[in-house]
Amino acid sequence: MSCSSTSELVYDGYAGGGSFAESGAGTNYLCLPKDPEWGAEVQSPAYFGYVHGAEYQTHRTMFDDLKDHDVPCAVCRTNSTNVLMIPAKQTCPTGWIREFFGYLMSSSNSHASAKEFICMDGNPEALTGTYLDKNGALFHFQKAVCGSLPCTPYINGRELSCVVCTK
Repeated sequence: MSCSSTSELVYDGYAGGGSFAESGAGTNYLCLPKDPEWGAEVQSPAYFGYVHGAEYQTHRTMFDDLKDHDVPCAVCRTNSTNVLMIPAKQTCPTGWIREFFGYLMSSSNSHASAKEFICMDGNPEALTGTYLDKNGALFHFQKAVCGSLPCTPYINGRELSCVVCTK
């Protein structure tokens, strides 16, 4: 819900996206502002998509207390020109500034809808009073799978970390 000390808040809001059960949903997560502005109402379109709010699906993990809570988000601006998310790292390359680090998250491989990989802050927050299992867009940990991904240095089944860096 906030930004690092090296950036400024543009807006905060609610994480969302297509439902985990819909195969035609958009693939990326959105940060929807708390104060939406509406255009003219469209006359009963024949084809459309839905944007659902997002909730944590962090059962039996160190974030178990966030399970089924709705996910807040923040859009931040830095004075830097390059923003880089590096999966499977917690540190930035030399000369880069670490904005935050945490865990790689996306949808579950068993769900119909696909989502982009995002780096969830390692100290995530939940919207107050939102513990309901509504199952819209869902955030799941992502695990390494050995095979084409080498088991040295990767560990099969281990949750991947991530870092967001600027320069």
